[in-house]
Amino acid sequence: MSGSNEGGYEERFIIERKDGKPIPSDRRYMVLSFDGSDPEAVEALRFYAFLCATKKGNLQLSKEVIMNTMNPSEAPKQHRY
Repeated sequence: MSGSNEGGYEERFIIERKDGKPIPSDRRYMVLSFDGSDPEAVEALRFYAFLCATKKGNLQLSKEVIMNTMNPSEAPKQHRY
């Protein structure tokens, strides 16, 4: 069962930069799974891709997000394990 089905925020993940540089302590992140276990997360990411393309003009990021939601197994690895 996905955490998205249980409701509410929880301290579940620790976010760190791959290069080891510090992240400002006032930044907040939300982890969304695009493997299909949370369909609303996939929908949110596709909308984000739309906004990247239309408001930011960032077509490359938009394309990559869409491609990753379509084929999650081909997405870049995002964890150590």
